[in-house]
Amino acid sequence: MSTSLSIEQYLKQRLFGLKIYEDSDLMKHINLFNQIIGDLPSVDVKIEDTNKDMILLCSLPPLLTALGCTKEKVPTSLRFPHERWLGVISWEPRAFVYHNFLTYEECEHLINLAKPNMARSKVTDQINGGGKESSARTSSGTFLKRRHDKIVEDIERRISEFTFIPVENGEALQVIHYEVGQKFEPHFDGNQRIATVLMYLSDVDKGGETVFPAAKGRMFKRRLSVSPKKRDALLFWNMRPDGSQDPSSKHGPFSKLVLNRNMYIPFSLS
Repeated sequence: MSTSLSIEQYLKQRLFGLKIYEDSDLMKHINLFNQIIGDLPSVDVKIEDTNKDMILLCSLPPLLTALGCTKEKVPTSLRFPHERWLGVISWEPRAFVYHNFLTYEECEHLINLAKPNMARSKVTDQINGGGKESSARTSSGTFLKRRHDKIVEDIERRISEFTFIPVENGEALQVIHYEVGQKFEPHFDGNQRIATVLMYLSDVDKGGETVFPAAKGRMFKRRLSVSPKKRDALLFWNMRPDGSQDPSSKHGPFSKLVLNRNMYIPFSLS
């Protein structure tokens, strides 16, 4: 089949026409979105070797753009109890900030759960697939058991609802702690990870940004960086709609200027 329109172009044309308002029926838009995906075989786009579910997951951000970055409550059908709003920060990589994603109580609860078990963070051994210590990663961290308690379970469900990815496709929550000067060199998340959600559990005086050195866009000539803010969550997509790794998703914490502790949770979606 010849390609007169790329999948990305087709989806952008269809998705950016959707309008979502606080009081609108979100399910109506979700059903329309599914219809758009279902129309793919009937339009002149190349879809060989492309999983339609992957297209759905990796192309979702254009739909969410309609929510904008305004201090308004997200649609009530998402059942979130506090004021939260979504900000689009980049298309390469696809990256979004969910403001006030966690409550203060949830942040403190997760920190208290993690503190007794914090240990030196490890990187994946490319030979045996296990974990090993590395000078490229000097932070400390620990994993929390999935569905550890009601609070953890609520957060896992909230991530699923915001990303439209089933809870069972998520990895266990991992709490990471950076002291002054600690680091994790810029890296790609594993190929099995469709997307990553970082939830910031504390504020910092200065520094501690999450940096995307390969990001593209006129708004950031040198680099794209996201400053940590307690309660916020950063979502970025590691894979393109065709299932290949997105080169612009390379990321790492910029901890050189950190003047205070920074704890956050990376949550990966497989």
